[in-house]
Amino acid sequence: MPPRSFPIDQVRGVKSSHIHAPGIIKDLKMGRTKGGIAQYREKLDRTLESGRLTDGETLKALVKDHILRSQVIDGYIDDVIAKRTAELSNLLDMLRSASDSYNRSAHHKLHASWKLKQDNEDFRVMYREGPQGSPFHTLLVEGYIDAPIDVCLCVSWEAALYPTWFPETRIPTFKIIAAKCLQKVRIGEQISLVRVKLSWPLSNREAVMHFCEFEYFEDDLIVVLMKTVPDEDGIHGGSPWLHQC
Repeated sequence: MPPRSFPIDQVRGVKSSHIHAPGIIKDLKMGRTKGGIAQYREKLDRTLESGRLTDGETLKALVKDHILRSQVIDGYIDDVIAKRTAELSNLLDMLRSASDSYNRSAHHKLHASWKLKQDNEDFRVMYREGPQGSPFHTLLVEGYIDAPIDVCLCVSWEAALYPTWFPETRIPTFKIIAAKCLQKVRIGEQISLVRVKLSWPLSNREAVMHFCEFEYFEDDLIVVLMKTVPDEDGIHGGSPWLHQC
């Protein structure tokens, strides 16, 4: 499977036991040609600068419309919309900051600059240091999925297929040994259990993951937010919307 764009964002409070891992996947209609990933990156940069995605109130309205269209909801959803908008806005801002055309003078200098580790025709890897005093870094891996848009959407609701999709390595050891849906929140949003096998001396690890997606088809954009669910947190949109998969 081609590389996935999978940034890890410590800005929203990464702890050793609670890792926020938002992901973004685009269905791009250009073929895989030499220099293709640069073209994909340029298209993504143009999309990220869209007025509807940069304006806070407009983005909030898009999120609200997306949630309301995904399921009939009879209840108070303002908190759901506010939290989802903040998560989405943070991710989009981080992706903008990795753009070659990003103007740091026009933004808050809260974070260090991105440092490039690898850049080729298939993917780009960058990282930046966290705020002063923080031991955590942000890792950004940019890639693409050469597939129809419905395949990209499946990332947010086909947890059972993760053992097939994610590559397995021997050295160091990494393998998804179990993945299953625990609860569905609404269309395109679910809570799943993911268990992985790691290299000795580490034992197997597992996490309860929250997956949700946001669609902006005007610019062929799909955002899939992935993060672990800490014990002290609940999922917005809980009872009575949750049901077993």
